[in-house]
Amino acid sequence: MKTHDHARRARLYRLMLRLLPPEAREEFGTEMLQLFLDRCREAEEAGGMTRLWFEAGWDVVRHGTAERLERAGGHMRDLWRGMTMGGWIQDVRFAARGLRRRPGFSSAAVVTLALGIGASVSIFSVVNGVLLTPLPYPEPESLVTFWSVNEERGTRSRGMAHPEVADWRALSSTFEHVAGYARARMTLTGFGLPEVVAGGRTTGDLLAVFGLNPTLGRDLTPEDDVSDGARVVVLGQGLWTERFGGDPGAVGRTVTLDGASWEVVGVAPEGFDFPGGAGYWVPFYNDPEECGRGCRIMSGIARLAGGADLERARRQVGVVSARLAEEYPDSHRYRATELERLADVVVADVETALWLLLGAVSMVLLVACANVANLLLARAVDRSAEVSLRATLGASVIRLARQLLTESFLMALLAGVAGAVLAWWGTALLMRLAPPTLLGNADIAMDESVLVFAALVVAGVTALFGLVPALYLARRAPADSLNGSRGSRGGRHTGLLRSALLSGEVALSLVLMLGAGLLFRTIGQMEAVDLGFSVSGVERFRLSLPESRYGEGPVVARFFATLEDRLTALPEVEHAGVTFGAPLESGTIGTDIVLLDRDPVPPPDRPSVAVRAVSPGYLDAAGLTLLQGRWFTEDDRRSGEPVAVIGWAAAARFYGDEDPVGKQIRLSVSWGFDEEPTRTVVGVVGDIRGRRITEDDGPAAYLPNAQFGVDVGIVTLKLRAGVATALPAARSVLATLDPNLAITNPETMEQVVSREMAATRFYMTLLAVFSGMALVLATVGLYGVVAYGVGRRTREIGIRIALGARSDDVTALMVRQGVAPALAGLCLGLLGAWMGARAMATLLYGVRPHDPATSVVATGLLFGVVMAATLLPARRAARIPPSSALRVD
Repeated sequence: MKTHDHARRARLYRLMLRLLPPEAREEFGTEMLQLFLDRCREAEEAGGMTRLWFEAGWDVVRHGTAERLERAGGHMRDLWRGMTMGGWIQDVRFAARGLRRRPGFSSAAVVTLALGIGASVSIFSVVNGVLLTPLPYPEPESLVTFWSVNEERGTRSRGMAHPEVADWRALSSTFEHVAGYARARMTLTGFGLPEVVAGGRTTGDLLAVFGLNPTLGRDLTPEDDVSDGARVVVLGQGLWTERFGGDPGAVGRTVTLDGASWEVVGVAPEGFDFPGGAGYWVPFYNDPEECGRGCRIMSGIARLAGGADLERARRQVGVVSARLAEEYPDSHRYRATELERLADVVVADVETALWLLLGAVSMVLLVACANVANLLLARAVDRSAEVSLRATLGASVIRLARQLLTESFLMALLAGVAGAVLAWWGTALLMRLAPPTLLGNADIAMDESVLVFAALVVAGVTALFGLVPALYLARRAPADSLNGSRGSRGGRHTGLLRSALLSGEVALSLVLMLGAGLLFRTIGQMEAVDLGFSVSGVERFRLSLPESRYGEGPVVARFFATLEDRLTALPEVEHAGVTFGAPLESGTIGTDIVLLDRDPVPPPDRPSVAVRAVSPGYLDAAGLTLLQGRWFTEDDRRSGEPVAVIGWAAAARFYGDEDPVGKQIRLSVSWGFDEEPTRTVVGVVGDIRGRRITEDDGPAAYLPNAQFGVDVGIVTLKLRAGVATALPAARSVLATLDPNLAITNPETMEQVVSREMAATRFYMTLLAVFSGMALVLATVGLYGVVAYGVGRRTREIGIRIALGARSDDVTALMVRQGVAPALAGLCLGLLGAWMGARAMATLLYGVRPHDPATSVVATGLLFGVVMAATLLPARRAARIPPSSALRVD
């Protein structure tokens, strides 16, 4: 049994044991859990896990309920004792005959519940796979990540400097293993066409941090991570099987990555691809002289030592952070290091949204239950005579309630089966429609956890929609049988209960509509954002130049300049440019800036900017706006004067009303230069949304790539009018320059922007679907309540008309019957939405959680639907002929 499966099953079974009384759980719980896990191993081998879960659940429910009811006494104990297998089968048969006699009612109830159950189970399957399933590593709760916090600026990032890894490794009583890592992309050759493969760079011990052992060979070690170390690589299972056919002799052989030979020293275990789909791992090879404590270009991960809890580890890390701030003030002043569990970091971006979706779909289920409960109450009034007769013949209240609950359970069970089918289809649909950022690498499946949840939903649904009507009818029937009341007219209490259920349906529907409305407005606000760059007719792709063949500086710059000229000459392309740090793409370098016309400040107090290396053609290719001065030209080469162009936010923040053109700055990054050169600001461009659509880019500086020498770039093409793509032509150009280079991540800017908005669109779509389902159910329920009231009061209406009542008076009377509880539901819905709207704040942009316009539109729309649903049966009542009405019995 896999470790994470073992932990998940143990956790679920412990939850089930909560049904036992505390005394019994304390005495027998440990033994029951161990017995269950042993049976899991046997059932897993025999393929009978589903049956085992149902058997285990029934045992816990049966024994736990029996224990509690022995203490309760009275009718409830009698009810449980009467549930023999024979009696239960008799009740089921009787209930089945009753449902067959009323196919219309039964079908409506089952379909309504199936929709709610299917939607709930589908969303739970995603929540279970993403949030509730432990990470697939041994003792995943011991895995932690590091955050670097700038206490002065109030920001934090995952950035860690290479020397800090040794600092944390020294805390051997706190951390068992520590590793630094970063993503890597290298071109694999020698196996057909060149292919850019995602991988990882690590300081060593990465597998050890995760508690894993290599399938073959060894893990990378800290001894491999030296600036002039041997080129060694650990392969992932995918590369090993695809390129070496799973040959155990692959260890010791070589692969060609970025034009250099790397010796294979190990193969990672199956399923391991950290970080983010990595297929290989190489040492970091960091040179502390070039990239020291202020060079935070990696992330950190660690495994807590045995017995070390997270809070204790946080305290010890805080002590070391304070010491580092004293020893290295230039790089660590104002900085603190924090720890967070890896599991929490993995789901941080989607946790709130998924819980909100589960809450929203639960509201749909509640609306469905309320609708069916209303149907059952209406039918209960009509069945009073039948139940009264059974009571007269000797049936007890408990016996009657049990029979009616069995009917409800049978409907819920049928709805559960239909809902499971819908959930299976719905889960597959969700996996196709959900953005990759939502699901990640989660294993979404209808496993035993989801089936247990579905069974609990069926049981809960039975209680929610069946208990109140059953108790009402069972308690009312004996009294009706004694006093000879017809009982079929219902009573004031029944009307109040049905109105309360209707109010609840309307309230829940309004909450869902408001949520969908807020996300709809958020989409509109995101679409209205001035991105600062062109979206239409722009195409881009990633290109990485192997360091082993191109090195740095002049060779890289010449290649990109030649490529830009060749691409611009294509008939499909109007402009071409290259950048490191493209909009809505990772790769921007953050660094400090020194304003040389101002008084000097120490490094920790310097402002920071985002640095992007660009080519001369990038301004027109990306559609940036030049506001002052000039852009880069072919003359801005390494041998020329170092220059820079800054963004509008940087100009406003650093220079205010002064003209920044001609000012001199120094950036704390010297890629391609031995020292940090003094640069002259030659222009100002408009700001762009560099990281996210919903975030301002902040101060930014652009440098000519000829003076920077970055070997990874995003090639951006502005297409001519009517051209769909220039990728085939671009590939041909690239093949003539270097056939061993591969294009990766080709996409249009429209696709980039759409991807950024995909998560919000997905949440909005689901909430819109859920609110639509709830609205339809509430409308049907409201129509049914008014129509039923018309049917029950036909004789009264006829008398009123015969005595001179006008049609408008009768219509108003019937409308009040539906509008009054609906108005109460609207008020409750607004109150509930106001109380819970803040939970959606993290999903909104440019819209307040308590947005008045959204509230007015959603409330008005729902009120309009309410009026339409009540007017139709009300007008029909006003047209009833008095002669026909007076003949109604």
